[in-house]
Amino acid sequence: MKRLFFSLIVSFFSIGAMVAFNARVMPEPVSVLDSTDIFHDITDISKQIKQRAARSELNQSPDTSLQVPITIPEQTTEAPEMPDGLIFPSVDSIVSVDSIVPIADLIIKKNPLDSLYSRKENGTLQLPLYTYNTEAMRGLTFRDTLFYSPLFLPMIFTGQMLPRNLTIYPQDDLTGSGMLIPWEKTFRPQLRHADFVRDVRRDYYMTYPDRIRYSVLSFDSIPSAVGGDEMVRETFNPFRELIGAETTYSLDAPGVEGVTIRRRYWVRSGEHSFQFAQNHFSDNWHKGGTNNLNFNSYNVFRANYKKEKVKFNNTLEWRLQVFNAPDDTIRSYRIGNDLIRYYGDFGVDAFLKGWSYSMNLEAKSQLFNGYPVNSNDLRSAFLSPLYTNVGVGLKYNLDKRSEKVRHRRLRWDLSISPISISHRYVWNDSVNVTRYGIPEGEKSLLDFGTTITSNITYDITRYITWRSRLYYFTPYDKVVSEFENTLNMALSNAFSTTIYLHVRFDDSVPADPDFKYWQINQTLSFGLNYKW
Repeated sequence: MKRLFFSLIVSFFSIGAMVAFNARVMPEPVSVLDSTDIFHDITDISKQIKQRAARSELNQSPDTSLQVPITIPEQTTEAPEMPDGLIFPSVDSIVSVDSIVPIADLIIKKNPLDSLYSRKENGTLQLPLYTYNTEAMRGLTFRDTLFYSPLFLPMIFTGQMLPRNLTIYPQDDLTGSGMLIPWEKTFRPQLRHADFVRDVRRDYYMTYPDRIRYSVLSFDSIPSAVGGDEMVRETFNPFRELIGAETTYSLDAPGVEGVTIRRRYWVRSGEHSFQFAQNHFSDNWHKGGTNNLNFNSYNVFRANYKKEKVKFNNTLEWRLQVFNAPDDTIRSYRIGNDLIRYYGDFGVDAFLKGWSYSMNLEAKSQLFNGYPVNSNDLRSAFLSPLYTNVGVGLKYNLDKRSEKVRHRRLRWDLSISPISISHRYVWNDSVNVTRYGIPEGEKSLLDFGTTITSNITYDITRYITWRSRLYYFTPYDKVVSEFENTLNMALSNAFSTTIYLHVRFDDSVPADPDFKYWQINQTLSFGLNYKW
């Protein structure tokens, strides 16, 4: 009876000790985690740091309450299985003794590579033999032996939310059309895989934004791999030695010193021509002339100033005709159209667009002496006559370019001077003053009246230009008017044909029997032409 009672007591304490041992040593069964939770555990850097710190403290803790005695049989050779991939270490070399072992050292996570490859005696993986082919592994570095999947990298927000092939235009599916190499043998599968990884990470950003702990902005600096295209060019360039030279020169762009471009208020231009011409004069032309062949020279200089509302335009023109005189027994050549003229106007912008308050000045004369046929009587000379006109009024300016025809442009200047002064002067005493409307015995004539001046320049094409000038002055008892037209047809940049027609009306001079008060000068010429 005593033995039975003693056996029950021993059995009771044995069962209690085993229960306590299992409760103290054996971990509780681990529930199967969801794949998303496993992904979070792998990519959550802060959680992994905390787990490693806790495991380190557990191993280094001197508290014996966390250590349990374990008796391991001497013949045990197989590690007992633990739930959810946890195993005890192999103890083939351990002697059957009672020892104190930390719990954290008993639990080891199973390596998934153990199911694919075997291990050597030193614990390293035994890879297939072909991987040790020296020819296949030539050129490999330590970095090439690191295998990882971008899907299991730490989730750090990089800001790359847009897909690589984003486009606003519809894309036609041209897969396989016109390709000499199948797309499976190109980089297209790798690009698709990279797009898949990028899409997975982007979906994770949008689905779990609260679980993203870090971003690229959280780091002071991001390490970058040294190399790339620059390293390849410097290391594997086969032409590096061929193009080497004893003296090296920098290929960097030289420094350019900045220059401040100031606005130009003065604009200068000009035109010059020397042409062969055929000329015809009316019998009553005020300076005389003979129908003949001649050489015509035309030069004009322009200098225009514009700043804000102030305008100042200047034009200096010189025309000269020299022609042969077969019917003149005194001279072998004669001077035809000899004109030197200056026109300037100063204006300030008015209240309407294109209009300005202006004051204009025109002065014209000639340089050489002019004689009639077979006569030494001086008809005209330098400053004989001299025409001067000064007026104050309004000026209208129009500059319009064609929107349909290239190089077509219209420029029009209209000056209206209600208050105007006209002065005629003959400096040489040998010139007959009555020919120029000056009373006999006088050297000058002053008139007050109104002046209207119109200048039109019409570029029909790049090579055809029409210029027209209208001058009208009246002191209300007589009229002096001039109408000039020039048609310039350029054959090239240097050659052109010019048709010039000058019609003049002056009823202050004696009337001609045939043309009355009208005077005509016509010129057709061909020759050199230059503009700047």
